[in-house]
Amino acid sequence: MRLFLVRHGQTAANLNGVFCGMTDVALTETGINQARQVAHYLSAVKFSQATSSALWRARHTAEIILADSSLLASIDEQLNEMDFGEWEMRHHRNLQHEDAEAWAAWLADWQQASPTGGETFSSFAARIENVVQRLLTQESQANLLLVAHQGVLSLLLARFLAMPPSAMWHFHFEQGTYSVVEIHRGFATLRTFNNQSGWQPEMPE
Repeated sequence: MRLFLVRHGQTAANLNGVFCGMTDVALTETGINQARQVAHYLSAVKFSQATSSALWRARHTAEIILADSSLLASIDEQLNEMDFGEWEMRHHRNLQHEDAEAWAAWLADWQQASPTGGETFSSFAARIENVVQRLLTQESQANLLLVAHQGVLSLLLARFLAMPPSAMWHFHFEQGTYSVVEIHRGFATLRTFNNQSGWQPEMPE
């Protein structure tokens, strides 16, 4: 299976640098154009399946990429971004003062602490692991489009490559790009990362 990983296009939350997990924000005009650019890069790909998170910014991105196809993206809530609870749409500069204790705990041990009223990292990682294991055991020669979020995609890739969850910080998914992971008999290979050129169906090794 060839898995095309795409981060949703730009949102106002991205521009403002605030925590945005489960808040259902829309794409900016730039974000819409980024999705159109990815659609152009992937125009030669015949997708057999497509899936996105339930959040509008990911669903809209998937719709744009698939606009010239009869394929519709299925929705997988397990691909939703981490829920930041009371930190949603707030900037870390403000949290340092407004929720100082929880923010300090997060900085000290982000894998064990959780945003106030939000999702623990262990819970987030567990649901992403479910997706990883499902995809690793899926025997298929199909091209699958997966549209999600920075946290989701970086954790997915770390686990595909048999790295610990904390390794997710090594992978920053740029908007307006795509990455490709090939999965064969439970083994994943990263073929391209943050690509900004057209995908050729049979790229040379």
